[in-house]
Amino acid sequence: MNKTLMQGKEKFQLLALKAQQLPTVVAGKQWFSRQSLRDQKIIKVLAGFVIVCLIIALFIQPFYSKQSVYQAKLDKSIAIYEQLATNAHKFRGKARSSGNTPILALITQQAKIAKVNLKRFEPDDANLRIWLDDESFDHVARWLETLTRDHGIKVKQISIERGDKVGRIDLRATLYK
Repeated sequence: MNKTLMQGKEKFQLLALKAQQLPTVVAGKQWFSRQSLRDQKIIKVLAGFVIVCLIIALFIQPFYSKQSVYQAKLDKSIAIYEQLATNAHKFRGKARSSGNTPILALITQQAKIAKVNLKRFEPDDANLRIWLDDESFDHVARWLETLTRDHGIKVKQISIERGDKVGRIDLRATLYK
């Protein structure tokens, strides 16, 4: 690595030496040395100004010009997202289960399928209160997500408490269709 760095440095120095021997560079140096100190300072300031202008024109300005293009793309994407979000209900399919299945039957059936142990459940009008003790958080989260996605069951209220073991929870929830 260090050897490669030294070789690159030597090549750069050799290239710089060759560039200084070019006739136009030699003539430019002679012309510059013939100028007064005041003129040399002015030339250095102007050269610095030109270099700064070139850097701005070649590197910085393209970023600023693209900023408006990207801002327009972002605004368009946000508008499309908002339109999709407001119309999402039109594209959702019907729940797979029949709409007239009682919520109690549906929840108990899906709990057995998902191997979720309902410690207690209590019907309350169109709602169903459920109690789960010492269940895996990930497993319960997947089960609730499946109920929502596939059967149109929504969570009205939920209380989750950390269990005695890592990843285990006690849950109280009110579900509705």
